[in-house]
Amino acid sequence: MDVEQGRNRARRGRPGNLNSVEAVKVAVRILDELALAQRAMRVTELAEVLGETTPRVHRHLSTLREMGLIEQDPATDLYRLGWRVFQLGEAAGTQFDLRKRAEPYLLRLRDELRESAVLAVPVNGVPMTIACAENIYARICISVKPGNRPLPHCSALGRVTLAFSSRQLQEEALAKPLFGESPRSITDPSEIRHRLKLIQEQFYEMSNGEVLLGINTVAVPIFRDGDRLAGILAIIGSIQNVPDPPAKKQLDMLHECAAELSEQLGSRKYKTWGLRQRAMQGLEALR
Repeated sequence: MDVEQGRNRARRGRPGNLNSVEAVKVAVRILDELALAQRAMRVTELAEVLGETTPRVHRHLSTLREMGLIEQDPATDLYRLGWRVFQLGEAAGTQFDLRKRAEPYLLRLRDELRESAVLAVPVNGVPMTIACAENIYARICISVKPGNRPLPHCSALGRVTLAFSSRQLQEEALAKPLFGESPRSITDPSEIRHRLKLIQEQFYEMSNGEVLLGINTVAVPIFRDGDRLAGILAIIGSIQNVPDPPAKKQLDMLHECAAELSEQLGSRKYKTWGLRQRAMQGLEALR
């Protein structure tokens, strides 16, 4: 081993290397907060949200700005996500082909059910919308912007995400203070746990007025590689058009589209679920 190799190995073994890991974590948290806020933020505001000192956050912001991951408005000194984040997101979207595969299904749902259709993916127990086929037939269009992350505990997209996440992610999400988006939002952890079990059994969830009064969402899971959650497919509309409980046609079509997508992604979980459902219905008929 030469001298330089020895020095490099020694550096990797030093405790100080942990500081580099922590620095990366802080940088990622900064990017995450800017994404969740969906607006430009001040350094002091970011420091308060992250529970870090202003100088430390400022150092990270300077580095991220140099890399093109964030931008600073010279007139207001506010920070926002930069062009490189968009570039990386586009590259990731190309590699992860769910959005491309799901596009004809989103259009089919929109055209046959005449409601806006939404596709989201799970990100650490939180759903993130990546595509929306807006209802072109309605006089008033209800839509969800790509990048939107609804609260996991009080949204249909969120509870489907939690239902098929690890127990650790579920408990972490329910251990936090649970705030509602509307008077109808579910914030009781025990009730949410009960609903998560129902979602695992029935493969769908609703959120009637929980995000916005008068608006209902019906969401179903998409699986890949066996039983891994790949995404969430949903329709969203006014409660008069997307009722509670959902119309059989709406739910059947959502399940059909999600099952076909799951098959394409290497999962037969819907087939197993369908067989179990038919067996249970047969037992019920015999009683």
